[in-house]
Amino acid sequence: MSNWYFSKNCSAVVFEDRDERNNRSPNANCVTPDNEMGRCVRWTNCQSLRRITNWNRLQPYVCGFTGSEPRVCCSLEPDDPDVFFPTTVPPRRPPPRRTTPPRRRTTTTTPTPPRRPTGDGGTKPRFLPNNCGTTLFTKTRVVGGQVAEKGGWPWMAVVFVEKRNGARSPDCGGALVTDRHVVTAAHCVVTGRGSTTMSPNQLSVRLGAHDLRQSNEPDSVDIPVEAVSRHEQFDPRTYKNDIAVLRLRRPVQFSNHTSPVCLPYDSLTNDDLTGKTSTVTGFGTTSFNGPSSDVLMEASFDIQDQDLCRRAYERELNITDVYLCAGTADGSKDSCQGDSGGPLVTIGKEGRYYLVGVVSFGKLCAQPGYPGVYTRVTKFLDWLRTNLAN
Repeated sequence: MSNWYFSKNCSAVVFEDRDERNNRSPNANCVTPDNEMGRCVRWTNCQSLRRITNWNRLQPYVCGFTGSEPRVCCSLEPDDPDVFFPTTVPPRRPPPRRTTPPRRRTTTTTPTPPRRPTGDGGTKPRFLPNNCGTTLFTKTRVVGGQVAEKGGWPWMAVVFVEKRNGARSPDCGGALVTDRHVVTAAHCVVTGRGSTTMSPNQLSVRLGAHDLRQSNEPDSVDIPVEAVSRHEQFDPRTYKNDIAVLRLRRPVQFSNHTSPVCLPYDSLTNDDLTGKTSTVTGFGTTSFNGPSSDVLMEASFDIQDQDLCRRAYERELNITDVYLCAGTADGSKDSCQGDSGGPLVTIGKEGRYYLVGVVSFGKLCAQPGYPGVYTRVTKFLDWLRTNLAN
């Protein structure tokens, strides 16, 4: 699968495309995704790309590896034909986490509790299925990178992208939410620098899959995509508003292996999700630059405190309420086991599973101190209401 390099994680998947780009020798000539001439150099030696810490954005430029460090196709600027080579290499360790809050002046005013992210969207739309979020398996899952049980996550979708040579590649994940709609990440359905939405003719969705090695796997079905709706304000630099909806060409027949996950309209909309156990699924890897899995994987971990996540990423970007962070502090569980665009779910009070996050980005794979970052679904319920009704 496409190894999407999560800037932290194992909390979202590190899928890597294993094509001819990975076999280029150091400093070899190459062509960038923007059709510019370049040179295959270490990421830290490319002035135009070395500040990018979001590996989802960097992945299209990868042309090989030196150890665990990627080499990228670095554009040759007219005024800098030999590429920039820094005298020092940036430290690979994540910045130290602040262990104590900064001192504040003592006041007589009673402190206000920190504001927790809340949702939008109101009551559940009538067009959403009533029978959602149920699975054949109800046992508690507290795992880190285990093979999922067949039929255990019936809303899991695999998004295939047709390449120039006509081959289909399982590049992303998604979540079935109606008999015609799959929710995925916006960065999964854009090309170039993220400004152009893919044609639906390039996309298809596989539902009910458990082993991608089986092209005709029992209980699985492939359906072409009829329309693509990505968030109008998606920012490919920060992955803000990283959400999209795929409309299938025909309705899917629900079964034990294919059924929708619930959207959190009535349940969890305004709940503080901090500390709540969540599960991510996908055909990801278990380590940065590691092999991808042909079999569906699952990993469970807690949703992290928003303020802690904000401090962890403060040098890279501003973590606002549209992001949701999940993973373990020591990096032992993350979404290398999930697909980019795949579902992060949690159980509601009534025992149904709800989609609370869409795998977006992170920092490498299972980096201690950096939780995986997801699109917070409860902040996009109004947008989903509009785009699912079409």
